[in-house]
Amino acid sequence: MSYPVAGPQTWLALVALMAWGAAPLHGAQAVVDRVIAVVSGTVILHSDARAALALGLVDAPATRDPIEAAMRWLIDRRLVLDEAGRGDRLEVAPEAVALAAAAARQRFASDAEYRGALAGLGLDERALGRLLRETLVARLYVERRFDAAPPLGEEELRAYYASHLARFVKSGRQMSFEDAAAEVTEVLQRERRDQAIAAWMDRLRRRADIREVWVPADRR
Repeated sequence: MSYPVAGPQTWLALVALMAWGAAPLHGAQAVVDRVIAVVSGTVILHSDARAALALGLVDAPATRDPIEAAMRWLIDRRLVLDEAGRGDRLEVAPEAVALAAAAARQRFASDAEYRGALAGLGLDERALGRLLRETLVARLYVERRFDAAPPLGEEELRAYYASHLARFVKSGRQMSFEDAAAEVTEVLQRERRDQAIAAWMDRLRRRADIREVWVPADRR
């Protein structure tokens, strides 16, 4: 999915100045930074992408520019948060945020390394908590919106099983439909959910004002 590229350099300069006050993920510490995208007026910074990667919030395939992958994730995250903000406020339990923070901490060899990484990203504990909380809100919103899928009929399940026999093999032997029914149901529901989310995200992107500034390494 491609997004519109940002305009003239003067516009980028103005956005860079705005970034110091508008970037949602940062604490009070100043960090030399650059704008990589703007989503309906919300600035996304290079350090936002670095934070998402360093804390394990997004996976970056080895064959792609990691910052580009993180930028796309941050764009989608912002779109979901904007959509969630139009309805009832979603609350995330403090325990869930604490668990997410603990998982992020375990990615580092020591507490000193962890604290140093946060400082280098311009994140204090409060900003980190906000980043993790908002990420959990976005995930919760998607789960609530798409997990209540209508039940699948047996005819539909049998048709899927028949056209994907190779997926339902156990210990080298083909599973019968009856033995594989639960797995078939789970796989098909997951595929339908993923398709519905992808279509919804595409609609959100199309109606949003997305300006992508970052140029991937392979296109510089």
